[in-house]
Amino acid sequence: MSQLRFYFGERDRCGDGPLDAAVMAACARHGVSAAALLRAVEGFGAKQRMRTDRMLTLSEDPPLVAVAVGESGRVEALAEEIHGIADDGLLALNQVTTADRVRGSGDQVRVTIWGPRTGSRSPHMSAVDALHRHGAEAAMVLLGVDGVLDGERHRARFVASNHDVPALTVAVGEWGRIEAALAEVDGAAPLVTVEAVELSSRIEGERLHSAAATRVTYLTSEIEARGPHPCYLELIHRLREEGAAGATALRGVWGFRGTTPPHGDRVLGLRRDVPILVEAIDAPEPATRWRELALSFVGADDVVHSQPIEKTLTLE
Repeated sequence: MSQLRFYFGERDRCGDGPLDAAVMAACARHGVSAAALLRAVEGFGAKQRMRTDRMLTLSEDPPLVAVAVGESGRVEALAEEIHGIADDGLLALNQVTTADRVRGSGDQVRVTIWGPRTGSRSPHMSAVDALHRHGAEAAMVLLGVDGVLDGERHRARFVASNHDVPALTVAVGEWGRIEAALAEVDGAAPLVTVEAVELSSRIEGERLHSAAATRVTYLTSEIEARGPHPCYLELIHRLREEGAAGATALRGVWGFRGTTPPHGDRVLGLRRDVPILVEAIDAPEPATRWRELALSFVGADDVVHSQPIEKTLTLE
């Protein structure tokens, strides 16, 4: 099974229409197992152009991330189509597995739980609670604005319940702990995928350097700060200044990290203590620097992990 991640901008076009709609239509057409379009809050790409959703900024082109998983042949065909229709962005492909094929209980993994946003079939709130009880390192819920589940495409609307629009719960930690949590929501999640990661303070260079690229991920809170600006913003700006190939920040709506209890978005909250995920994909050698840079921002409950990416393609 393969996973595709495509990083691009909301204003990118495909012919006369938006590129994001074309990508999601392609996901449905190629019959992937699941797909979601995520709206990021900050980021930049290979051309070093900063994109953000913050109010009162010059950017009107917030970053987007399309995630799709499925049979390798279908995902590779999807990647080829995106390559043909997109003029800008980054494609990243890596192998994932299903929960029933993971063996070592002590393995460090990143797990993605797919399911609808809300309603009786949604696994996300119960999964986060179970992951916290069983000692996972961190977990967060990301809301899709478009996507595919069970072979059907669902798009978020302004005036709608949006129950069936896909959402993802992303968790990291030891597989034995995560497996115990998943047993409590067994059957509620339409799809669970697993990837091997490194949660230690140093990248295991030999294994990660054999891949085409490395993804470094920093899990924190939107209000975590060491000075006047949140840590995630400081990290993205430092990555840009120091020449990283790209970085993207995704805002969750619910989750935890370390010992903090599950928490999330509150209506009328002046300071939103919601989970933030920053990920940077680069060649293995510079990625070791970005890992160390991310670790320099880590607070008591923050988490940094790295993983190999088998194939990347920058579209220009």
